Amino acid sequence: MRVAVIGAGIQGTCVAMELADRGVSVDLFESNPSLMDEASRQNEGKIHLGFVYANDPSLRTAELMYRGAREFAPLMRRWLGTEFDQIPVSTSFNYAVHRDSLLSADQLHEVYRRISSMMGEEPTGSYFGIEDPGTVIRLEDSDHDYGPAVDTVFHTREVAVNPGPVADLITKRVLDNDGIQILTGATVTAVDPGLRLIHVSTSGGAPGSRGPYDHIVNCTWGGRPAIDATAGLVLDRTWTFRMKYFLLATPRFDQRSLPSTTVVLGGFGDVVDYGDGDFYLSWYPSGRLGWSTDLTPPRWPSRPDPVEATEIARKTLENLELVVPGISEAITRSPTAVEVRGGVIYSLGNSDVDDPASEFHKRSEVGLRSLGAYHSVDTGKYTTAPLFAVETADRVTST
Repeated sequence: MRVAVIGAGIQGTCVAMELADRGVSVDLFESNPSLMDEASRQNEGKIHLGFVYANDPSLRTAELMYRGAREFAPLMRRWLGTEFDQIPVSTSFNYAVHRDSLLSADQLHEVYRRISSMMGEEPTGSYFGIEDPGTVIRLEDSDHDYGPAVDTVFHTREVAVNPGPVADLITKRVLDNDGIQILTGATVTAVDPGLRLIHVSTSGGAPGSRGPYDHIVNCTWGGRPAIDATAGLVLDRTWTFRMKYFLLATPRFDQRSLPSTTVVLGGFGDVVDYGDGDFYLSWYPSGRLGWSTDLTPPRWPSRPDPVEATEIARKTLENLELVVPGISEAITRSPTAVEVRGGVIYSLGNSDVDDPASEFHKRSEVGLRSLGAYHSVDTGKYTTAPLFAVETADRVTST
């Protein structure tokens, strides 16, 4: 069997590795010169347990996130080997309830209780060795040092992985896999599902076609809706692409002063201590500088120009200071390496996270859609990529 996989981010590489493990010959197409070089590298790497989706009262998003979270490490370890165990894992997250949160602390407490109860019914231990990942503790004021913007703090056992080292290790494994042929600098412009061909434009040659393939799998992120449309797999929904910039910092200070934190619920931010000296810092209103509802979003730069980067960093730290006092001094103190990076976010809906009714608060309607031998995977979140890779491989190899 020969399968084309379009897009070499976390979703496409996981699909390719799983198919290759099953003896399938894979052609992996990537428009960039390198694998894993966009949103799969430029994100916070959180392995969601569902708590950030507390505004989905059905808990369907939380249930999906927990399914993905349970499978994430075991599947990565299967594909990447024991080197995956050397990937930096963050300190556990506090959820800091902002004074302008869409849900009150008491409302969040009740939703977290429901999510924890749901998680308690499933086997534990697969989530990075944590035996009871659903534990949530509401902290007393005397037990934390958060700032005036914070109403209440909940301590969870949710963690993140540093996505940079993950991207490097996946790239290494894919390059070494004899069952995967990699075609970089190859932009897929259209798909013919009837003839099972893909049309490709390359940087060094004339446009052409590749195939026929037994199956074609679209795992692109920014380009997925446009390619789906050429295959006749049209989504009768609204969607949005957003460009979100963040800070990746390597400060020199007592790391206990910057706990891993997600500020809820709405358009706020995160602090992630990866435990290896790297910190991820974001403030959504300062970093969300791109918005598109087109089939294909603009080519937003992953690194903004120096003037814009300085302003993003300033506003991000200014707002985080009200949540984590002292963060500005810690990050700006020399010697500190600070980079401003960005990645595209795709999601259904077209109103922002400060809207309580926004579909951005739900990620349950994601995953695999198929039209004959053509398949399209909406990853949804970093967390669910390995889960959807196995589901995709199951469908491909069963038909």
